[in-house]
Amino acid sequence: MKRYIKHHLPYLLLVIIVISLFMSLMYLDGYHNWNILIYGCLLILVSTISLLGITWFRQRQLYSLLSLKKGSSIEKLAEDGSTLSNDLYRLMSKEQLNYYQEIKGYKNKMADHQNFMYEWVHQMKTPITVMELMIDGDNYEKDSLLEEIDKLKEGLNLALNMARLDAFQHDLMIEKVNIRELVVKILNEQKRNLIRNEIYPKVLIEKDLFIESDQKWLGFCLTQIILNSIKYTEKNEHRLEIKAVETSEEIQVMIKDYGMGISQSNLPRIFRPFFTGKTGREIQEATGMGLYLTQQVCLKLNHRISVESKVNKGTVMIIHLNNIRSEAID
Repeated sequence: MKRYIKHHLPYLLLVIIVISLFMSLMYLDGYHNWNILIYGCLLILVSTISLLGITWFRQRQLYSLLSLKKGSSIEKLAEDGSTLSNDLYRLMSKEQLNYYQEIKGYKNKMADHQNFMYEWVHQMKTPITVMELMIDGDNYEKDSLLEEIDKLKEGLNLALNMARLDAFQHDLMIEKVNIRELVVKILNEQKRNLIRNEIYPKVLIEKDLFIESDQKWLGFCLTQIILNSIKYTEKNEHRLEIKAVETSEEIQVMIKDYGMGISQSNLPRIFRPFFTGKTGREIQEATGMGLYLTQQVCLKLNHRISVESKVNKGTVMIIHLNNIRSEAID
């Protein structure tokens, strides 16, 4: 109540001043019937006080909340009959919902990070254990050791890029990227992996095909898809095709393998975090984060990723490249 009176004190003082001026003017004009003047002034004053009392009653929950009284809450504003209280309730409820969703998003992101680290540490223990056994046995092959080192590098690169994704806008550099050169560079980086799995990629991309994008992040996306293609290609299959098709609206980079394929029931879920599917659990080398991060990066680059697959026939991963603005997209 004190806060309400404090807020409306200037209004009360103004009414008293107006009444005083009105009485003075009437008196100076020769009207000396004080009973009528006092009655009229009291009538105005009582009406004003009554109006303020009714207004306070309709806004009592609002002022209770503003006074930080125990038991007061935003929800109680809905009990007020005041339009101001109801408008404020809707506004604060909307803001509260936005904050809740934002906090929930951060919590989900933290949970994803934590789960990924558990999965990642578990995955990294395997190559380290294998390397220790090789060294302890004093009889190991160089190629086998290099294979485990490549697995460690792959896992470290995935973890590093997941950490960088939170500050994506600070790690973005838009430039003209030659798609063929980028693909060839990635294939050279994966040369040992390709030879080890006896996969011989075929690049069907024109030399002068360019796109405005971030070369490092786009390279990360292509690398993850190529690694998946290698990982899930059947042992007796050696083909891997990478081609690009330019349309009036975009450039489509297609990476086609002839591996195990993905069932129709699993296709909508492959971009979810930690989803490995039946084949991923059988291979036991999948964290389920590679394609998830690939999709997140593509969204931030204003690109899009889609997939076509048939079981035992292979998979085609398609990155739809659109020219993007020169600033980061949060």
